[in-house]
Amino acid sequence: MSGDDDKRINQLVSSIKNQRTALDAETKRLKTPEILSAFDKKNHDSWCLSVTGDSLVRLRLFTEQNFNFVETMGIISVARYIFELSVWLQLFKRDSRYGLVYYARLIDTQRHYWKDYRAQVDREIYLLKKFEEEEKAALNKAISQIGQLSNPIQQQQAAYTAPKAVADFIDKQAARIFSIYSEQAKVNGYGFQAHLVEKKVAPRIDKALTEIDAEKASFDAGLSKDVRDLIPKKWNWRIMAQKVDSVDEYDFIYRFSSKLLHANPASITTDQKNLELEEFVVFLKYIHVKILDIIVLSKEYPAKIV
Repeated sequence: MSGDDDKRINQLVSSIKNQRTALDAETKRLKTPEILSAFDKKNHDSWCLSVTGDSLVRLRLFTEQNFNFVETMGIISVARYIFELSVWLQLFKRDSRYGLVYYARLIDTQRHYWKDYRAQVDREIYLLKKFEEEEKAALNKAISQIGQLSNPIQQQQAAYTAPKAVADFIDKQAARIFSIYSEQAKVNGYGFQAHLVEKKVAPRIDKALTEIDAEKASFDAGLSKDVRDLIPKKWNWRIMAQKVDSVDEYDFIYRFSSKLLHANPASITTDQKNLELEEFVVFLKYIHVKILDIIVLSKEYPAKIV
């Protein structure tokens, strides 16, 4: 980029960063101790106010952390996140009952997280035990081979090096498999690490699942039909964007997301790896405008739950 191009980009980035003061002010106004203590998870207005305050915090973090270095993937990711955030806030504005739709989505998201985590832990326990068995088998094989050596000095040297060689081999095998606990297993041993995961990690996940299932049951039992009808069976961002007249934004942003963020043929077999200058400008302007819009929208909320 030329000097003038750099200046255009820097001016837009500065405009985005300069929203920190306004974001801070609105965050403090909507997240007072009184508001936080009055939060009622069964009240849709409480959710609308709470999520708006949390959104301001998230935007503040973006302006602080995501614009020190401007690059394609980061800009598109931030633009997409802010778009989805704005859809929620516009839904709240049009119908505050969407506050409870948000709560329903939150519960489902948490349930999926813990269920996926439990499935991963089960997989980890299986793999850790499998590596323990393979390590034992490899070590027994090495010991058998050492016993066949006729030279006592060679036997002694092999007996000294065999355990580490076997451990290194198993560690390399484990490193090729996605595992949360494989690094800890190198220190604790694969069998003991499996025991730790079974006895300490799995029960904590099961407890969280029990709690979230109870929360979902309570939520469903108290849900009115009119709110239940608002909750989509499957969340679709384009459909939700249509509800707030933002489908053009969706199509534009998701087209670039699909092209550049996913490893599809169009993003692999192409000479264009980054946004062009004018595309950078468009995305930065979009981010700036959406932040301003969200600040304006937040100001419509009274600093209390009516």
